[in-house]
Amino acid sequence: MSKERDSILIVDDERFNLTVLKDLLDPLYDIMVAKNGEQALKRSFSSPPPELIILDIMMPEMDGYQVIRQLKNDPVTRDIPVIFITAIGDANSEEKGLSLGAVDYITKPFSPAVVLARVKTHLGLKHSLQNERTLNKQLSTLNSDLADKNNQLVELNKRLRDLASIDGLTGIPNRRRFDEFLHQEWNRALRDQTPLSLILMDIDFFKPYNDNYGHAEGDDCLKKVARTMAASITRGIDLLARYGGEEFVCVLPDTDTSGMTKVGNRLREAIIAQKIPHEHSKAASHVTISMGGVSTIPDRQFLPENLIQSADQFLYKAKKQGRNRLIVE
Repeated sequence: MSKERDSILIVDDERFNLTVLKDLLDPLYDIMVAKNGEQALKRSFSSPPPELIILDIMMPEMDGYQVIRQLKNDPVTRDIPVIFITAIGDANSEEKGLSLGAVDYITKPFSPAVVLARVKTHLGLKHSLQNERTLNKQLSTLNSDLADKNNQLVELNKRLRDLASIDGLTGIPNRRRFDEFLHQEWNRALRDQTPLSLILMDIDFFKPYNDNYGHAEGDDCLKKVARTMAASITRGIDLLARYGGEEFVCVLPDTDTSGMTKVGNRLREAIIAQKIPHEHSKAASHVTISMGGVSTIPDRQFLPENLIQSADQFLYKAKKQGRNRLIVE
């Protein structure tokens, strides 16, 4: 059986009708025949199944209506177009056949030209539908792949943004992220008229630490200090960032002076508890930090940069007063 030609199953219990239809269609299609309903079902479930079925209604034991019901109830055969060809010409029989899933209804005696035209039409429709389903499936696959690629791109962009906002040494947010966050929270606090606090921190006598222990140990010290303070930040809305060198900064939205003082002391005590040796510090025998903190309710006469400048002034006071302390306004 040629794979290039469509296959048609002709079902009729009259040998004459089978012969006439077979002779008519055989030059154009690969033909299978069945003389009763049982044979029709057997041929229909063959591999590959026929592309189209021409089915007589009036047959002994199992009529055409019973055959089409079984065909339409099975996923293997439900999409095979069925053309009823029968001597029963009343409207009720035609309506019944079409309601059961037949695509067409031809009455006997039939015109060969009509049979050829109907067969060609319904095979064309079937192939168009198959092509449409194939294209839709391919389109669905492409859309799914595109969605996956888009999700991957979104995730990659997020990672890139995160990398651009993270300090490479300490793993906490960097100066760029701090600047973005401070302006974001400043505008929000200005709109809502809520307090905003900022603490600027500096590792005490870090240059002597680097000079005596070496830069590798200095980097390790910065990492430990960053990890310790990050672990001490309990609210998700707060931001701890590396400001530059051995300086760190903490932004505390919705936090007044009292709350800021508690956070600052918790950070300072957390560093002390680490007892990182620093024999060359004039503040203690271990690493300590000095801190300057400012809390304000923003107004349009006061800029975020002014908040940093004020915190820096209090940090300077903390250093002048002996370090290892928090000075706040």
